[in-house]
Amino acid sequence: MRKYFSIIFWGVFVLVLSLVLQSTTKNYISSLFLSLALIPGIILAKFLMKQISFKDIWNGIQNSIYLAAITLLTEYLAILAVDEYLFSLGLKHEADIIFNPFFLWFLIISCLSIEKLIKYNFPVGTTEKQDPVIDFISERKKVSLRQNSIVYVESRDNEVWIRCDTGVSYRTKMNISHWEEVLDTGFIRIHRSFLVNIDHITKFSPTKVFVGDTSLEVSRKYKESVIDILSVKNLSL
Repeated sequence: MRKYFSIIFWGVFVLVLSLVLQSTTKNYISSLFLSLALIPGIILAKFLMKQISFKDIWNGIQNSIYLAAITLLTEYLAILAVDEYLFSLGLKHEADIIFNPFFLWFLIISCLSIEKLIKYNFPVGTTEKQDPVIDFISERKKVSLRQNSIVYVESRDNEVWIRCDTGVSYRTKMNISHWEEVLDTGFIRIHRSFLVNIDHITKFSPTKVFVGDTSLEVSRKYKESVIDILSVKNLSL
């Protein structure tokens, strides 16, 4: 279902964007090609954003600047490549806006924000709950886990630990924000350092979540969402 959602979302996005940009090209087909040319930079930004962490503020800011520059260059190259080698777009004077860096950054941020907002408010799933297999690298080895065997994800400094119901933990370099994207809505973020499997939560309070005998801190940032989501499970202390 997630795969079909992505196809539909990106299809609608390209069609809407092509209508918006129609005045900048010679015809609608040209604006459609122009819209498609903007997709690589957006996808690149979506991928690279997952790698940015703000645990070190200055390092996070520096990487964000690099991301902005790389995606902007990608967009320019894609537009010029389509216009020069694949299809003559017949760009008009109004097309100057698509070379405006602020317009391109606004476009990228808007697209990714809308996609995430839709996924958050309208989670895509099936009537029968499935337990997908998650593949990742730990200690230079490939690990495959059933998603529901993961009790919680813990971020420690520059490492992330996957805590499993078997008592085994796996160390990985993939940051916790990326794990939040990979895992489905059965996991809830309770702290910048904790992402917890709702099915393994035994009880909770406004400041703590318990998975078995282990208590995990709930930060003020996530307190309201934790209460809203978990209150329906009648697990409160």
